[in-house]
Amino acid sequence: MADLSVLEAFLAEPRNAMVAAIRKDGRPQMTPNWFLWDGTHFLISTTKDRAKYRMFRRDPRVQLAIDDATAFRSVLVDGTVEIAEDIDAALPSFRAIRTKHGRPIGSDDELRAELVRDQRVLLVVTPDLAPELWRAIGL
Repeated sequence: MADLSVLEAFLAEPRNAMVAAIRKDGRPQMTPNWFLWDGTHFLISTTKDRAKYRMFRRDPRVQLAIDDATAFRSVLVDGTVEIAEDIDAALPSFRAIRTKHGRPIGSDDELRAELVRDQRVLLVVTPDLAPELWRAIGL
């Protein structure tokens, strides 16, 4: 079990989460994504043309691996994905993800236009277990 304050600090750092979905044939499909941990959910931006969008519409099970290879620290989280497609409602989350990862952001209108153009959706991951029960290595 990781110290929760250390875990929160680790998740607040700009890093990728490897997002694992399940293909129709049962094999995993993994991609690195920026994320935000809001204390309850992992928020991950993706687009409707990505394979994981289609896979999570079919099967909402997910595993996240958040890694720091240089210090051999990692966290594994199993959960369930809900897809939030209302850009206006998710605008603060999209802004927070980009801010965390140092991406420049314009006005709300500029951000909204970009999100609509790119067909962005928000993956809202609810962990199966409380953070103190996640598999954490080196934390």
